[in-house]
Amino acid sequence: MVTCKMGYGRGSALPCRRFGFTLLEVVIAIAILSLGVVAYLSLVGASQRRLEKARETWRNFHMLSQAAEYYLLQGFDDPESPGPEVFDYPGYQVYCRFEEPEGIPEEFTDLTGQARLKRCIIELVRTSDGVTVDALDIDRIDYDDTTDSEMQM
Repeated sequence: MVTCKMGYGRGSALPCRRFGFTLLEVVIAIAILSLGVVAYLSLVGASQRRLEKARETWRNFHMLSQAAEYYLLQGFDDPESPGPEVFDYPGYQVYCRFEEPEGIPEEFTDLTGQARLKRCIIELVRTSDGVTVDALDIDRIDYDDTTDSEMQM
């Protein structure tokens, strides 16, 4: 117990009332508060990065789906690149190529009268650095090839 120098009488043993906090209490409170603020700001920063990545992923998928719709409506013979009226995304270009599908057993590929399966690969390329940002791989049945082979029989 701390005795006051000023009391009701000289040498009074009345306890002093403290109004306020000690320096140590203030420093500890500020440290705890700053840890909370730092944790909050790191969560906000991480969520903003995840949100930006989700936006970029959605935008890339949207561009690829538009290109896929365009290319799948075209024929198999070297389709043209979509013009700006179809694919209006400055800074990006799409490319399409058809290949033979992989991993299909031969007993399923050499059946007579069966439509041929082709693999359509659509790539989204950033024009500034030429990097393939994303790609879409679609298996497509070539019905035109079946019709031609049936007509020859």
